[in-house]
Amino acid sequence: MNFLHTMANMLISDREFKQTHTSASIHDVNRNYDALNQFELGTPNGPDKKPRTRQQIYALWEIMQKDPQVAEALSLHVTAALGGHETTGDMIFLTSHDRVRGKGRRAKELRDRVEREARYIAPIINRIAFAMARQAVGYGDSYSRIYTDKRAGVVDIMNNRHTASPLIMPFEQAGRTIGFHALEEENLERSIAKLTPMQILRVKMPRIENVPQIPLQVWQDAKVLTHDLRSDSPLLPSEVGGSFLYPIEDPWKDVTISRAGLNNQQIADSVRQTFLTLNMESMPADQQKKYTAGLTKMLTKYRDQIEEAFKGGEALYGTKHHVLPQWGEKQILQSVGDLSQRNAPLNEGLLMLNLRRLAGGLGIDLALMGWADMLAGGLGDGASFQTSAQIMRRSTFIRQANIDAYNHVMSIHWGIKYGEYFEPQDYPWQFDFYSDQNAAATQALNNKQSRANTTTIQMSAVQIIKELGLGKETSQLILEDEMGYDIGIAEQIAISITSQPVIPEGMGMPNGMGGQPMVEADDELPEMEFDDEV
Repeated sequence: MNFLHTMANMLISDREFKQTHTSASIHDVNRNYDALNQFELGTPNGPDKKPRTRQQIYALWEIMQKDPQVAEALSLHVTAALGGHETTGDMIFLTSHDRVRGKGRRAKELRDRVEREARYIAPIINRIAFAMARQAVGYGDSYSRIYTDKRAGVVDIMNNRHTASPLIMPFEQAGRTIGFHALEEENLERSIAKLTPMQILRVKMPRIENVPQIPLQVWQDAKVLTHDLRSDSPLLPSEVGGSFLYPIEDPWKDVTISRAGLNNQQIADSVRQTFLTLNMESMPADQQKKYTAGLTKMLTKYRDQIEEAFKGGEALYGTKHHVLPQWGEKQILQSVGDLSQRNAPLNEGLLMLNLRRLAGGLGIDLALMGWADMLAGGLGDGASFQTSAQIMRRSTFIRQANIDAYNHVMSIHWGIKYGEYFEPQDYPWQFDFYSDQNAAATQALNNKQSRANTTTIQMSAVQIIKELGLGKETSQLILEDEMGYDIGIAEQIAISITSQPVIPEGMGMPNGMGGQPMVEADDELPEMEFDDEV
């Protein structure tokens, strides 16, 4: 019985141990959820979130970019992100990375190569930098054709209508671009060119918002999340997204409708018309027809006279007389008035409300989109890039996307010319921006200046505390309560300002400073001998 009891305890203890140290898995969930969650996950499509085709999305974004206010807002974002040298106008600068700035022979070799290739690659990149970034923020993706030589590396990059974003479809495998389909349409012939990442440069903006769209019909396994290896994932067309224009589609439509309503009403108010009544009592029928025809002809000539005057014709310099015959009290003309004449002024409040929504969605101040009269302050002191904090936030996205693209270009050039390929974390080069003209760097410089000023004030306060000689506990209390330092930092500073420096003997410090006197009072200075000749 004792043996059986011991074995039972061992089994129970082992089972309790496994229950304690074994965590639940997703595969332990009731399998009924596999069928139910197919209808519970996601959000339903409706009129406000209707899936569209790739062509419909790009067509709307292309029309929106024709709006001068939207176009200028996107260009300002690019200018704020990339900056630009005030003399050369360069936006992208290629320099050696910090990791290769050591004293080793390999580091020096890589530095020399980066500096040599920077003089060649940087001008090629700067020619397309603004256009690529501007197209990327408008469409979410921008493309250029890379031209290489088997010895010289990258020799040129082309960006024009042949590389427009709607004409190129990238294909991805688990988020990595593996190739492109490009539309070739010349002389009424349409064909698809298949290009590799060695031939097409892609600037891909981060997919922050999910754009509802109709997926392309693909005849293969489209399951993406079930594969652990990237190589096992399917090759699928990249979805549209990343554009700054998607969040403002509805505000832009509201602005367009409001502006069209104001324009139409203004035009309608400019068209002046009136209604006339003609008394034709006891007038024969033939005479009525002739009189009406003559009156109509006279009014038509009057209209033509006004049109001629608008063109600067002879009507401006003469007087035109119109004669209306009248018998007795008949044929009297009476004006009823203009039934479409407005009595109240036009209201621009709704338009301005929609414009503010549009500017807020674009992440830029309305004063910079053609409404400069609303700007508080001037533009000459850098206010143009500091009126909206959203500019700095979006500048980061633009710069990240451009750096990834140009690292790809440099990798191709370096690999062809030197036969070396690096992992992204081992690049011996880095791309910099001219910091004085981008919003992120301007804010960073302001932060550094504020920190420097704060540090100066704090050090002055610490110096005063040190001169007072209050002791460690009192100094630490002041640093914690009054200056807001953490306990550890306050204690370390208090110890450093209250401890007396140790001065070795013979250092020649004056009396009272912990050293020996340099010269005794009774000592005589040694006589100094000089040569007779100078």
